[in-house]
Amino acid sequence: MIKGNKAIVTGASRGIGFAIAKELVNAGCSVVITGRNEKTLKVAAEKIGKTAIPMVWNASDIDLAAAKINEAAEILGGFDIVVNNAGIFAQRNEWSKTGLLQTTVDEWQSVMKTNTSAIFFTMQAAVNYMLENNIKGNILNVTSVAGYEPVYGAYGASKIAATGLTRGWGKMFANDGITINGIAPGPVATEMNNWHEGDPMKHDRIPFGRFATVEEIAKLAMYLLSEEAQMVCGETVVLDGGYAIR
Repeated sequence: MIKGNKAIVTGASRGIGFAIAKELVNAGCSVVITGRNEKTLKVAAEKIGKTAIPMVWNASDIDLAAAKINEAAEILGGFDIVVNNAGIFAQRNEWSKTGLLQTTVDEWQSVMKTNTSAIFFTMQAAVNYMLENNIKGNILNVTSVAGYEPVYGAYGASKIAATGLTRGWGKMFANDGITINGIAPGPVATEMNNWHEGDPMKHDRIPFGRFATVEEIAKLAMYLLSEEAQMVCGETVVLDGGYAIR
């Protein structure tokens, strides 16, 4: 059973965020979904269901985090779940020598701002709201299995930082009744991984032989947001089909 009934999901116009928002709506939650493009968000909200409400917010605009969290709270009449899903890849291939040696300051900061700073300041705003309103809630951070592999550039560094924040904040606020955990997906069948509807699911580097689906990530999210998982604290659960096992 889901612990709360009013949720905010960032980066929810497609992919993992969309799937998590849909599962929450199917479980009876009202959900504010956020993203950068108003038109795309409205289409996503229509597909998810009538209790999905679009709210334009680029999570990398960290100066707006508190204002946007409060705006979502006004729309929903409060909230007890926040899913930090918004994230971006590095603009260059940071797993190559050339990519690493040509990475610019702006490219580095862009990835860190979206993948790490946005999680920090969204958690800060959400926890402040929960404490001020005596809410026992859940925060779930969607990171990446890259946070468990050797780090070469901004993407891996941002995901290790996000995993560390999940661990620290999970411990810090558990006694306040705020449960904070994470999910670290491996390769998932999404546009972000250059996978498109109708493409083969096969993936040679995954022991199970295929991409994970967004629905599989969403099902895990629902467990971590449920009463059954209330003793899971500060953990980031890997769902990668064995991809990162070396």
